[in-house]
Amino acid sequence: MKAMTDYKEIVPKKKWFETLVTRVFFLCLGMGMQTAYRIDPDAKKEIDSLPETFSFRLAVVGGPSMIMLKKAGSFQCFGEKEVFYCDVELWFKNIEYAYLTMTGRMSVPNIIYHNRQFIKGNLKHMICLNRVMTITQSLLFPNFIARFYVKEVPKMTFKRLINMGITYFNVGYGAIK
Repeated sequence: MKAMTDYKEIVPKKKWFETLVTRVFFLCLGMGMQTAYRIDPDAKKEIDSLPETFSFRLAVVGGPSMIMLKKAGSFQCFGEKEVFYCDVELWFKNIEYAYLTMTGRMSVPNIIYHNRQFIKGNLKHMICLNRVMTITQSLLFPNFIARFYVKEVPKMTFKRLINMGITYFNVGYGAIK
């Protein structure tokens, strides 16, 4: 009989493509939330209801993350920064679940139903941030794609089209900057 030390440990491969897609989506979502705060009155109202210095982290356990900070009348995306405390944190349990959500193959309500994410912090603030993320996703994606992310997609109006153009510009500028 072999000893336990004779067996080779199986280490899973790194999921570099899933990590890259999730990291890019986090960047786009963060820059989109920052833009939605400036141009959408509903997003501004939701974020202004949060405490004055408020931090939010969207992350994958052992993977990429994104940090948002509300301070002095602004809502800024700081990308991947090392933090030690955030007021509200939304964690995906692994990179596969985050990748399925980011590519629209699994909806956010379905992720919640199957218990594939968890929240640290005040649930009331997380619900407020969830509304802001819904507004942001409806600005980031055209209607035929947004239906995978958002339960009820708003109608396409000229004002919404202009806001989508501003959001695309700011996300592109933020990625270059």
